[in-house]
Formats: sequence, structure tokens, C-alpha cells
Amino acid sequence: MIANYPEVVALRAVVVDASGSELENAIAQCRQAGIIVNGWSDSGAGALELIESLPIAPDLVIMELDLPDMDGADLLQALSMLEPGLAIIITSRHSPRLQDAALTLAATLGLEALAALPKPLHATALRKAAVNCRPAAARAAELLAQGTGAHAQCDSIGPQPDAGAILAGLQARQFELYYQPKTSLRDGALRGAEALIRWRHPGLGLLSPACFLPQAEAANLVDILTVEVLRIALDDWRIWQAAGLSLPLSINLSPLSLADPHLAEQLIQAVNQANVPPRAIIFEIIEHEEISDLATALRILIKLRLHGFGLALDDFGAGHASMLQLSRFPFTELKLDRRLIHGAYQRPHMHSLLRHAIASAHELGVTTVAEGIEMEQDRQLLRELGCEQAQGYLIARPMPAAALPLWHEKSATAGKIAGAGTVIRLRP
Repeated sequence: MIANYPEVVALRAVVVDASGSELENAIAQCRQAGIIVNGWSDSGAGALELIESLPIAPDLVIMELDLPDMDGADLLQALSMLEPGLAIIITSRHSPRLQDAALTLAATLGLEALAALPKPLHATALRKAAVNCRPAAARAAELLAQGTGAHAQCDSIGPQPDAGAILAGLQARQFELYYQPKTSLRDGALRGAEALIRWRHPGLGLLSPACFLPQAEAANLVDILTVEVLRIALDDWRIWQAAGLSLPLSINLSPLSLADPHLAEQLIQAVNQANVPPRAIIFEIIEHEEISDLATALRILIKLRLHGFGLALDDFGAGHASMLQLSRFPFTELKLDRRLIHGAYQRPHMHSLLRHAIASAHELGVTTVAEGIEMEQDRQLLRELGCEQAQGYLIARPMPAAALPLWHEKSATAGKIAGAGTVIRLRP
């Protein structure tokens, strides 16, 4: 019965399938799941024409990958240009890995990749996948609201601060940190927080790193930014400590900084002068490019470990963050990239890959952290696979330093009442 399904509120869909019988079944299953069918097509071109002709864009498209006039990859690209952010459900008889690759393509193109469902399509699975669908009106409102809220923004077509402005901002102490909690997957307890830099620009508002970090890297200002981040983090840590909250802080360390032979001494000295125990600081290595000077990087990271700091390999499973780097450097923490985590519960082949990574980390005595947890199903999967900690919007969005103790208090209280893993929504 429809009443037994999770709630889906008045979603409108377009169905695309070249098989007449499977198209009819998909339409019937949509209706059984409570999804309104705005229209259907047996070809890619027909689907695009239909969507363009509708007075209001559909909330989602349910599509087959094999079509007579274009393949699924081309249709996804066309949909991304016609209706950015459109939600997609793929239903096909292709292998799960190929369907998952198509979902990855959809997400890369800026579409909302909901799920890949096997044929024949069933209302139960369809309704479960559609629970996470944002209505078209909500997508439009979100796009309209971007740049007007309190969240960090960056208008790529607007004026970008140059190196001189960044230096002036550093001197005026306009930079601040937001913190995203890391919690235990076993009992939901707070285990740490990642420091994320923001720039409260007097003319442009609150800016995310995307607005100034590329310019800082090009002007060799990354080390100065790192030292400033550490200074702010140490101040915040001492305030929390005085209030009875003690937790490890994670600070991002650019691979560019690993070429500076003097950086380790600067970081060690700053922490010692602040009377903060080194074990309270974890440096996260973000490897968006290959480390140019391996010897210097090893020397820096070994020195930091010898002085008691933690080291995390960030974005593991993507780019240069690989098993090779895990074997080279003395990491104490492994952060699984959100691209591996998001929607993993409905991607069976990802389970074995994640299980292998987690098991390998455990054998090395390295703590595992799942990044980008946005769905309860993913959190449950990572818990079952043995991952120890989680970080992501499901748990908490980044928040100002003053809000973290309040979030901790509310989450701890709610956990005692509702059990482990309780999610607290706090918008400071």
C-alpha cells in the first residue's frame, strides 16, 4: 500500500524508455508510488522537447540508458544544459557498475543523481529513491537565494580579491574559522572538529576559500594563511577548554606547504607558545597534486608526528590520496572522500571497496573518518563496515566557533533521550 511508503510530496516526473512494455510499467509504478507523471517519451530528443514545452520543469526524470536516437550519456549532458540541477533516476538492465558510472556522470554534470534502479521497476524502490528528491520549485528558490544568505559565497563572475587584498585582510584579521563536527559512528559522541577558513570581507561579505585560495597559492601566501588558521584555532581551542570542552581540531595543510623546510618549526613553536597539547591538533594533508619534494615533505610530517601531532590523509580514494601515500607517510587518520560515501548504500560494488579501505586502515592502526555523510542510510552502512567517525551535513554544517559548545550540549542531551547518532539541526 502507498501508505506504507516514506512520504513523497507531489513530485512530478518525466519517464524516458524505448521499450513500450517497460515504459508502461514505469508509468504505472510511478502512479502507484504517488508520483505524478507529467509526460513520457520513447526517445531522447522527444524527452528534451517534452521537458522544454512544460510550463514548469519536472521534479525528476526517470530514464533508460539505451535509447534509439542517443545514448544515456548524451541525454544526461543535454538534460544538464536544459535544466541544471534536475533530479535523475536511472533504470536499466545494464550492470550495476555501468549504471553507477552514469550516476557519477549525472552528478559531475550538476544534475541531482538520486539512484540507479534495476528493471523491472517497482514502486517501493522508486518511492524510496524519490524521498531525497528536491522539487523543482525548491531548486529554483535555492539558486535564487545563493549569494543572499549567511553562508560563505563566491561569485565566480564577480570581482575576485587579489594577493594585495588578501595580505591586507590578514593584517586586519578579517579571517575567521568555521568548524564542522566529527562524531563517533558507534555512539554519536563528539570526537573532534575540522577548522574551515572563511574571509569576512568588508565589501564582499563572508567568502569561502574558493574565492581567495587560488590567488593565495599563486602568490605563495599559503604558509601565511596556514599560520593564521593555526593562530585562530589555538585561540578558539583555549576558549572551549576554559568552558569545559576539550576536543581535537583538524587543520588543512596544503601540499604546497610541504615544500617549505621551515614550516614544521613554525607550527610546533606556535602550539607550544599557546600552551596547547600537540595531540589536540591534527593536520590534514589535501593532495590535489603530487608532492614535488618528497624528502622535505617526509621530514616535515615525521617531525610533526614526533612532536605528538596527528596527521590525516584527506580525500582518500580520490586523486593522489591513495594507498601509496598511506604507505609513505605516518598518518594517524584516514578520511574517506565524500565521492565514495555519498549514496554508497545503494551502490553495492562500493561496499567492497570501502570495506577494503577501512580494513587496511585498521590493520595499520589508523582511524577512519567518513566525509560527506548526508543520508542516514550511508551513515548506517559505514557503521556496519567498521568506520569509526563521520562528518557531513547530516550531522552538522560548519558553524562559528561560539556555536560549537551549544551544538555539543544540544547533541549530547538529545543523544541521552533519543539514543546514539541523533542528528541536531542548529543554524547559528
